[in-house]
Amino acid sequence: MFLKKIHILTITLFLLFDSGVAQESWNLNKCIDFAIENNLDHKTFELSEQSAKIDATQAKFNLLPAVSASSGAGFNFGQQVSLDSNGDPYKIDTQTFGNSYRLNSNINLFNGFTQLNRITFYKYRHEAAKWQKINYEDDLAFNIMMAYYDVVYYKGLVEIANEQLDLSGFNLKKTQTQIETGLKAKADLAEMQAIYEKEQLNLIQSENMLEQVKLNLSQQMNLPIGSLVSFNFDDDEGSVTVLDYPIKADSLFYSFVEFSPYVKMANAELRAEEKNLAIAKGRFSPSLSLNANMNTGYSETNRGNDGKTIPFKDQIDNNMNQYVGASLSIPVFSRNQIRSDVRKAKIAKEQASTRVENFRKAVYFELKNDTREIKALFREYHQTKKQVEADNFAYRVAERKYDEGIIDVIELLTVKNRLASSQSQLLRSKTQWQIKNKILDFYMGVRFWKISPL
Repeated sequence: MFLKKIHILTITLFLLFDSGVAQESWNLNKCIDFAIENNLDHKTFELSEQSAKIDATQAKFNLLPAVSASSGAGFNFGQQVSLDSNGDPYKIDTQTFGNSYRLNSNINLFNGFTQLNRITFYKYRHEAAKWQKINYEDDLAFNIMMAYYDVVYYKGLVEIANEQLDLSGFNLKKTQTQIETGLKAKADLAEMQAIYEKEQLNLIQSENMLEQVKLNLSQQMNLPIGSLVSFNFDDDEGSVTVLDYPIKADSLFYSFVEFSPYVKMANAELRAEEKNLAIAKGRFSPSLSLNANMNTGYSETNRGNDGKTIPFKDQIDNNMNQYVGASLSIPVFSRNQIRSDVRKAKIAKEQASTRVENFRKAVYFELKNDTREIKALFREYHQTKKQVEADNFAYRVAERKYDEGIIDVIELLTVKNRLASSQSQLLRSKTQWQIKNKILDFYMGVRFWKISPL
């Protein structure tokens, strides 16, 4: 009985929790923020940036001298020949202990400026990793935006399908009544019944698509398992507003490439490849390094005139050796490896430069097309809005004419289908305009999902 009560309480709490989640409303910005916070690939880019930062810091530390210390100790086992009191030789087992200490240091004085170039190389690599993470955030935001507006669009289609189904249901009942009173023929009822069933199917298909795009958005947001279809995604963008600013694609392009995260990332990669080329060329130069070491040791075999082992401290002092020197290394023949590395570094630099230029061209034509489309969509939306108003009025007129017997059921359904088509077109135009408007906001330096600009 006690376990049954616990089970009932658990189910009750789950239902309460599920009800609370289902009531939660998600707008576009909230969806994007959640995705950026929980996306696993985004966390990977964060880790890559941290790794690049470590490399950049380590490159600076590599300018410092390298210091190492070592020590060794061991026992020596063997036999030793000795003489007895009569002068006869005999062998005895011996065991001696000894150890050594060594301190080494070296510093590179010159190696074709490769270390300095390597510092700059890793600096640009870190910068590229930082912008790569931000660029991924932008790509993720746009992917979420497209998935979000898919939800908005199909949610609107479900509303239109419901509205059309309600109209068909109303006409079906009215036709049934008119048949009973002898005002309409049974053929009209068959037509009404057929269109009613068809719109039932349209509603089911629209609802299925809505659930599918909701699932897609939930997956991209990385929502927890169990809440994939429990969230209510609402369009809070409002209606299409009047364009009160001139859109000049050329000037917008030149301002955008100045702050574009991808351009900054590509430029940083280009600068890194330039430094990588300098590093490869630096290997042609001689390298000069300074070395210093200090060593000493102790052994039980070191004995004084009295035949006793010299004390540890005295041996450490007596055996102390110090060395300071310089070494010069000149590359004479490396089996063409250095030359090959230089050529590959040049190719990598050209590839990085090509990526920057390709992106600039792609953005330019995309921006030109987006500015053209947003103007066209703005006009299309307002014209379609007028069309919906006209079709809605025409349908009301057609209903009255049908009731009065002036037109038949086919003409009525034709007007009704035209109304549904224009409503769907209006929804599509509005959704596409909202998407293009967000894209242009981004081109202008506004991250629409954040308060702060780029």
